[in-house]
Amino acid sequence: MYHVFKFCECAKNAVGFRFGGGAEFLYQRDLSTKNFLQFTLAIPNYEGLSLTGIYNWRCCQWDWTPRTCDWYLNAGVGGALGFYDFDDSGLLFGVAASCAFGCQFKKVLISPEVDYRPVIGTVIGGYSEGFFTPGFWNFGLVVAFHF
Repeated sequence: MYHVFKFCECAKNAVGFRFGGGAEFLYQRDLSTKNFLQFTLAIPNYEGLSLTGIYNWRCCQWDWTPRTCDWYLNAGVGGALGFYDFDDSGLLFGVAASCAFGCQFKKVLISPEVDYRPVIGTVIGGYSEGFFTPGFWNFGLVVAFHF
């Protein structure tokens, strides 16, 4: 675990991409060794544009592969705001959550992870008005570069 904490002290930022229930560009900023903020600019279900902010906690860390990487589990909560359905846009807003399992390589500044990031919310106006159904099935793969 010492390597993860040491790595986080010198690399407080990360940028990356997430692919799953759409495509997302993400930015992470460490607040401490135990928590971080994550912001994403997303194309939810490839039919809109949204901004999501999530406050994450580093819940668990394991040293299963001591020579290559440290494994972790993060969880967080936040919110999402944007528009949905390019053809007949409606306002999207809701509560966002995150649960991510991944690894932080010890000698490379890249971390891959698999996550579940639901957005439970609603679309107001437009053709897709009502409950934002695609947000509930938001599983994805993330690759982030730390600096």
